[in-house]
Amino acid sequence: MQYRLFLIALTCLTVTLVACVPYKEARSDSETSDYHYKMGVSALDEQNPTAALIEFLLAEEADDRDPKIQSSLAYAYWLKQAHDLAEKHYKNAIKLSDNDPEYYQNLAALYLSIGRYDDSIVAFQVAAENLLFDRSEQAWTGIGLANFQKPDYPAAERAYRKAMAINPRYYLAPFHLGKLYYSQDRPVEALDMFSLAVDLAPEFPDGHYWQGLVYMKMKDTVKAKQSFVEVVRLAPQSENARLANNYLKIINQ
Repeated sequence: MQYRLFLIALTCLTVTLVACVPYKEARSDSETSDYHYKMGVSALDEQNPTAALIEFLLAEEADDRDPKIQSSLAYAYWLKQAHDLAEKHYKNAIKLSDNDPEYYQNLAALYLSIGRYDDSIVAFQVAAENLLFDRSEQAWTGIGLANFQKPDYPAAERAYRKAMAINPRYYLAPFHLGKLYYSQDRPVEALDMFSLAVDLAPEFPDGHYWQGLVYMKMKDTVKAKQSFVEVVRLAPQSENARLANNYLKIINQ
């Protein structure tokens, strides 16, 4: 959906004043920033980061002290691969919000995506250790991912275990721990983690896919087939579904 700006004409009231005040001048800065912010979010929902960026810039023009606008700008720049600008605006959001851990986590995720693993760990750590942050299991999982990429597998395992201890229902922590074990050729432990992940989130196709990979490694084609069929059922258009179909062809030969 194309992003559009609307010009709204207002009818002049027949009172003692003769001048007609345009609507855009009557709107407060707060209303203007909120309007453009919401339009930017809508553009993101429509997967149009360019339109979103335009709207968030207009929102910032009306209110450059709102941390959520700064964070949204950062995300739009991130989607546009403008990583330096994304970093700048995430840092603005942190400063304006008095160090909100949510924005530290966003900054950490940016660093993780561009391979700045040590910076990512530092930012995730700030979020994870903030007692007012209600999703610290996500930050600890992020620390695990950054350490896995370094690679520092013992530190990654400790971080994933910390996330699981904080929130035993958070399925991504055992999932990523399973991938760590798989990379270390520890199939039994990997299977335990992938099975836990799909128990916690039965509709999670990636969990079923990696579970199928472990069963293939163990030469249990019956269970591998069950896992791969589930991947195709849950996410038929995904890359993992394509790979799962390839494995199913091999199994059915």
